[in-house]
Amino acid sequence: MIGVERVSKIKNIIDKAEYEVLGLLPCPIKVPVEIGFENMIESLEKKCDFKYLLEGNANYEVMWMDESSHIPLKEELPKIIISAGVNSFYRKDFRTKAIEEKYFKEVRIIEEESIKNDLVDLEGNYYMMALNYLVMVVDLTKLEDRDIPASWNELLNSSFENEIAIRGKKDKYCETTLLAMYKDYGIDGIMKLSKLVGYGGHPAEMVKNAGKGIKDSPTISVMPYFYAKLLKNNKNVKVIWPEEGAIVSPVTLLVQSEASENLESVVNYFVGEEVRNICKNASLPHPMDYLEYLKKNNYKLNWIGWDFIKNNDINKLLLKLNQYFF
Repeated sequence: MIGVERVSKIKNIIDKAEYEVLGLLPCPIKVPVEIGFENMIESLEKKCDFKYLLEGNANYEVMWMDESSHIPLKEELPKIIISAGVNSFYRKDFRTKAIEEKYFKEVRIIEEESIKNDLVDLEGNYYMMALNYLVMVVDLTKLEDRDIPASWNELLNSSFENEIAIRGKKDKYCETTLLAMYKDYGIDGIMKLSKLVGYGGHPAEMVKNAGKGIKDSPTISVMPYFYAKLLKNNKNVKVIWPEEGAIVSPVTLLVQSEASENLESVVNYFVGEEVRNICKNASLPHPMDYLEYLKKNNYKLNWIGWDFIKNNDINKLLLKLNQYFF
């Protein structure tokens, strides 16, 4: 068995042909998923000789392809891929080639067959194994008697100019936030958002500064719910689940149609109960677990949807939207 390769320095573009299994995972689930994965391999009777890498997605600034790179051939890709966000696998030219040439096979659990929801890719290419959803976190010490936005629409039409933080940095902000705002409010919404955003960075930094009344810090931060939960005991902070729904950033599993039987145990692990519980406990639930939660609560999700992805050239659109933040 070839174990996990420890990366000594950050790579911008990964050597696609280097691994048969590659998982770029959200930070909260990376370690427990990796431990469980290695335990699963050790428990198998049949020796596994594939090469794999499980890493935190935040360690890679560019996912696979930048806008100028060629579309990878099927044999240039790992047999099993996990990635976070609406990344280059959602590029229109890549989707077209991958779907036409049947790069990937359908992965579906039994529950999904009986429950129709718009998080399932009906074309069967992308399996959404976890949901990372974004909410608003308000620093009450900086509110100054202003109303707290209850929705994305109220936020866009608020007076918090240069007081909002979103993940990312100048010329490359959070793709799911930009796409969701564009889907619902068009270019007008993006222009409004660009005037409000005065901060970019990692959500961990937003959490660190929230509720402390620091002069040069955001009044409202858009961050994943798993980070927002760290502030639940902070009386100077209020977490807002927007009325239109928390913005969904998907954690996607892709399995090549020609993956060997030797890799079936890997697929079973990533769609199985252990990983599902790890994700659920980290507030990154599987869509079916979220739907169960929804029965008890009225918290909506805001997913851009498969039709939006199919009808837009995602990478080119993101380049256009980011230009408003220069």
